Amino acid sequence: MINKLIGIFGLLFLVIGTVGYALGVEGITNVGIGNFISIPSLVIVVAFSGLTYAKKERYKFHELGKVLKHDMILGGWIGTMIGLILAFALVDNDIFNHFGELFNRVGDALITLFYGYLIGNIVESCWPKK
Repeated sequence: MINKLIGIFGLLFLVIGTVGYALGVEGITNVGIGNFISIPSLVIVVAFSGLTYAKKERYKFHELGKVLKHDMILGGWIGTMIGLILAFALVDNDIFNHFGELFNRVGDALITLFYGYLIGNIVESCWPKK
């Protein structure tokens, strides 16, 4: 169990540290750590774990970690598609004057995909094996 905790905290530390480095040292502007926080994206990814619950009778308990990972990644993709639909729907017909706004919304839509892969892999790595 201690190896799992060390691995997860190492992963999170390095990911957050890399983002902090890119923002601070590399001088990426107009972006902050808040761009990586989205409650709706998190809720969509976690909501797809309901698919795992719905089909849990088909799998043995030790197999559910892999199924849960798959469902959370699927939730990330579905959430990204929802975000992209909203991003394109909210831009008016004068799209050439709103490229910055459009790209910001597309970036926001990709956070759900990031959450799906990150949380799904963490859950699978912590799931009890046989």
